[in-house]
Amino acid sequence: MKERIKTIIAVIMILILLPYVITYAIQGEAIFEFGVPAADKMDIAPTEVLIGILANEISMDYPMEAIKAQAVIVRTEYARREKLGMKPEESCTMCQLEELWGSNHLQVYYERAKKAVETTAGEVLVYEGELIQPAYHRVSAGMTRSVASLSGEATPYLQSVSCGSDMLSPDFLSVRYFSTKEIEKALQFNDSDENMCAEDLLKTFSVTTDDAGYLIFIQKDDEIISGDELRAALELPSTFFYMKAIDDKIRVVNKGLGHGIGLSQYHAMQLANENKSYDEILKYFYVGCSLQLNSKNE
Repeated sequence: MKERIKTIIAVIMILILLPYVITYAIQGEAIFEFGVPAADKMDIAPTEVLIGILANEISMDYPMEAIKAQAVIVRTEYARREKLGMKPEESCTMCQLEELWGSNHLQVYYERAKKAVETTAGEVLVYEGELIQPAYHRVSAGMTRSVASLSGEATPYLQSVSCGSDMLSPDFLSVRYFSTKEIEKALQFNDSDENMCAEDLLKTFSVTTDDAGYLIFIQKDDEIISGDELRAALELPSTFFYMKAIDDKIRVVNKGLGHGIGLSQYHAMQLANENKSYDEILKYFYVGCSLQLNSKNE
């Protein structure tokens, strides 16, 4: 009799769990998400979407205040895109989170991300009441960039600020060597001389940088290539770099990782280690901005 009861219970459990197993197999997404009420499992709540985006943008090993600052950045960009009718940033599924973090860290990292999103719930960055474009990057070249000096158009909250601690980052400095042919191909200037030596090649163009030292453009006669275009062509970490002829090669010394605008994640980490709160960190990088509760509930 007992064995029969056990069999009946087992069959009932299989019938209950079968739809979840099938859904998981078809969608490739976890049904049982940490901390999500049963009623919310079929539709991912905005909070879960923000967690999935946050996971793509910052290491969960960073101090909590730095992760909270990034959570506000994620939410602000989510709200800004929604307001403009733009597609939101990609959010990780639970399967992707497991692949990103590894099964050993999944629950711990998920709870850290969840805490960062929930403790900053509804908070967005605004300038004079309007949502900002919260640019960020990994490591600055010691200073962040002013958008005004880059484009000539004033974006008051994206000013150049000091990030001295970024020099301690392992990603702060890198050195690469290129042949003259590789540099000429990247520059795409007309009338280039393939037989020109490295030193003479560097004398054929002028370099213009912004106040923080990032390359704005390189010019040869009437031809111009932007710093971002040259960075992409040479696959460099940032647009803060300088070139020097070394024998028959051109040495490119690069500082920083990323475009250099807005929040530097490495310096934000250092500020958090100095007991700065997430709102203090955000206000340091986004000058004149304030935190405001978004009218749409998460």
